[in-house]
Amino acid sequence: MPLLPNMETSDYLDILWRRKWYIVFSILLILFAGSVYSVVAPEKYKSSTTILVIPQRVPEGYVRSTISSRVDDRLFTIRQQVMSRTRLLLVMEELGLYKEERKKFPAELVVEKMRKNIDIQVASATGAGRRRDSGEDAFTLTVTHVNPQLAMLTASRLASYFIDENMKSREQQAVGTSEFLESQLQRTKVRLEKQEEKVKVYKLQFMGELPQQLQANLQILSRLQDQARTNSDAIRTAHDRKVFVEAQLGVLEGQARAIAAAQRSSRETGSDVPIGPDDPEGSLANQLLAKKSQLAALSVRYTDQYPEIRRLKEEIPQLEKRIDVVRRAGGSSGIPAGDPSLPPTTPSQLTLQGTGPRERDEILRLRAQRVSIDSEIASLNREQGGIRKSITELEARVEKSPRREQEMVSLTRDYENLKLSYDDLLKKKLDAEVSQNLEARQKGEQFQILDPADLPQKPFSPDRPKVFGTAFAAALLIGFGGAIGFELINPTLRGKRDFQHFFQVQVLASIPRIRDTEYEAKKNKELSIVYSALISFGALVTVFLVVFGRKIRSLLLGIIS
Repeated sequence: MPLLPNMETSDYLDILWRRKWYIVFSILLILFAGSVYSVVAPEKYKSSTTILVIPQRVPEGYVRSTISSRVDDRLFTIRQQVMSRTRLLLVMEELGLYKEERKKFPAELVVEKMRKNIDIQVASATGAGRRRDSGEDAFTLTVTHVNPQLAMLTASRLASYFIDENMKSREQQAVGTSEFLESQLQRTKVRLEKQEEKVKVYKLQFMGELPQQLQANLQILSRLQDQARTNSDAIRTAHDRKVFVEAQLGVLEGQARAIAAAQRSSRETGSDVPIGPDDPEGSLANQLLAKKSQLAALSVRYTDQYPEIRRLKEEIPQLEKRIDVVRRAGGSSGIPAGDPSLPPTTPSQLTLQGTGPRERDEILRLRAQRVSIDSEIASLNREQGGIRKSITELEARVEKSPRREQEMVSLTRDYENLKLSYDDLLKKKLDAEVSQNLEARQKGEQFQILDPADLPQKPFSPDRPKVFGTAFAAALLIGFGGAIGFELINPTLRGKRDFQHFFQVQVLASIPRIRDTEYEAKKNKELSIVYSALISFGALVTVFLVVFGRKIRSLLLGIIS
């Protein structure tokens, strides 16, 4: 029947008394079940080992490792390798694990069972935070097995696999990085050499027109222009000297011709006229010719306002007047130098008879000087032609420099890019080789066992105190709670209070239950004996299982095996 409002403690005790056998049997049954589970359930042992991640021993400021993956990522990869089917089957064969299971079940199921018994936990956040501050990490490897010795051996073996795989993985990554950089370096080197050859051929082909030679070409061009101007001045000076020498030579040759003509005339007429270099008219004629030659030479270089030119222009007319006066006064038969009536004189035709030794030497010296000046002028003209040709070539090179510069920009841009790429790859390749050597010498990041796998002394499962505590709490809940529940769903009315609660009718009288006291007493006694026997048996079995559970379990395992 439903619980009534305002029930007293005695009412609850009546309910529990009515359901006493249910409560007792429920509690005993649950405790018995817990005892049987504690005995029958296989004992499992845990063996754990802690692996410390030691950072790189050489400071990264000196050697930078090429392995940039995080410990968590690498740990995940290594875990997949260690927990692979091949590796776990190898461990099973080596340590003799799961022999019966491997005979009865497929390998995949046994491997999956072993995986479930292996747990890897990274260090807690607090501890991991402290270790990261010091540059270290750690993780714990736990193996669960029914045999404590095998649990310890399996944890130790798997830990060694983790250490070996980490070293192998890091070394493979370092070698792979080095090989990749080597291949890229060789490819870049081939391209760089091809580009260098292109630049070399281009420079040889257009040598002298290259942009970097522009300044040198301009300097050479400026020097050649200065040399050309100097050469022009030298040619002009040589011409002036030649004019002056020819003027002097003309005066002396004119005197020689006049003397020779006078001598011929005197021989023909039989007169004895003194004709020679001391003749006043010849002296004045020589002065006139010298001044005219000097005037011609100065006129080439200076203007008419030059003082010396103005002086010569004033003196030349005066000399001409004096020569005319001498001719009229003395009636000299000498022929003035430069008379157009005389045929032109050549060095081979001129006769030096009648002249003095000094005049002859002077004429010969002036002739040799004239020949030398002619040779010098010819040499200067040839040199001037070469200079003009060089200037033309340099001007052409300077004009082509902008175009060559644009072409060189394209060539050098590709070359510089390849050169930078090659230098960068070469530096990375050298760093990768150092990093590879670092890993080969085991100076890089490593896994080291901090706490070796221990031999567990007590099983962690089943936790018998926890099992019995849970079973006792469940027994009380099910026993007393079930009694209350059965009372709620039972529609039986058990007295005047129950009747008035449901029907709201005034009860005038109630007929008590008529019992056969002897029969009921006998029946209750029999039931009490049966129940007491069952309860005693259950209690004894429970106590027996609790006390001798380990021996019973060992016996069961021996029978099963």
